[in-house]
Amino acid sequence: MSAAPAGAVVGATTARQVVFVGPMGVGKTTAVTALSDIPVVGTDVRQSTLTFAEPSQEGKTTTTVGIDYGEWTDPEGNRIALLGTPGQVRFSSARESVTAGRARVVLWIFGQRPDAAFQIGRWLELLGDASVWSRTVIALTRLEGADPERAIALARRTLDPRFQHVPVLVADPREAADVARVTLASLSLTPGSAA
Repeated sequence: MSAAPAGAVVGATTARQVVFVGPMGVGKTTAVTALSDIPVVGTDVRQSTLTFAEPSQEGKTTTTVGIDYGEWTDPEGNRIALLGTPGQVRFSSARESVTAGRARVVLWIFGQRPDAAFQIGRWLELLGDASVWSRTVIALTRLEGADPERAIALARRTLDPRFQHVPVLVADPREAADVARVTLASLSLTPGSAA
């Protein structure tokens, strides 16, 4: 067996992982692309059928079918893997493969929708249990001029009591600074099994 060439990187190059989850079209791939220091390995494909597809955002012609991958160097110099997941329920096995273990999670939710709290609860239940919720941050997006503090207060007020400890922030997946803020918030969490 020959040795790796000088300067070659063998094995994992990242210290930690942050997984972006949420409904189709919310901006997970956009968030990975906005923050990544390297070219993103994307898994978007053109939507070819509406028969089995969940409702898409107006004008969205592609959907993620695997795991999007990027990397980011945080302010302390640590390399962080950024993973974007499919928003369609039928691709749940791809999500489960990367949310298991110790990865931190950012749940992106359409904040302007009247059922935002319901969607938060639905997605948190899809993700698992308190061991996952304790390493999750909720990012409300697409507020379209709404007051961010009011949106957070409304979401928090209507959340199921099981999820009251999960941090709720406002962020735009197109803005690297916003994505960095919610990513760092997820990395700062101390996982446990808090209910």
